[in-house]
Amino acid sequence: MRITEIKKQKRGQRVNIYLDGRFGFGITNSALVDFDLFVNKELSAAEIEEIIKKDQASKALQKCFRWLGIRPRSEKELRDKLKEKQFDPKIINQAIGQIKELGYLNDQEFTRMFIEMKKSKGRMVIQRELRRKGIDEEIIKNSLAKYYSSDEELESALNLAEKKMCTYKKLPALKTKQKLARYLAGRGFNWEIIQEVLHRLAP
Repeated sequence: MRITEIKKQKRGQRVNIYLDGRFGFGITNSALVDFDLFVNKELSAAEIEEIIKKDQASKALQKCFRWLGIRPRSEKELRDKLKEKQFDPKIINQAIGQIKELGYLNDQEFTRMFIEMKKSKGRMVIQRELRRKGIDEEIIKNSLAKYYSSDEELESALNLAEKKMCTYKKLPALKTKQKLARYLAGRGFNWEIIQEVLHRLAP
């Protein structure tokens, strides 16, 4: 097949390659140089496949960096986003492997940062959210034990309850306790912590 036209795309640093008068594939400007592509150059099916494969691998890697630049993510989150963009499973594995090797993807470190950011919630909610993000149970268990002690969780619950108490001033004591208990349960605190908070704060 012969390259009959190379046309710049409207957005980004990419171009469209036309083969024998028809659209063939899109690649980055850098790939255009790397593969020395130009109008009238002849390409075999194997060469085209190799160009597309390498371009997709580069594109997947760039997207990973872009997503990680927005916020930290777990391995499962990155995989899911790449699947949404319909990358080939082999390309996904390759991109994930490269990101890991470069030190930008580590579920252990992600879990630590996630816990630090979510300490206004109870352990049960944090645990549930980490599971949804595909974090291994052992990592969740060990990280919660290491980075979110029972004393810290109780302190978080007390702080939340103290702020919430202001809205319950006109309520009877029993009603205040019920509302506080439901509120804290909804934030992921276990019954033992809720009881301790009620004992300290509720009238």
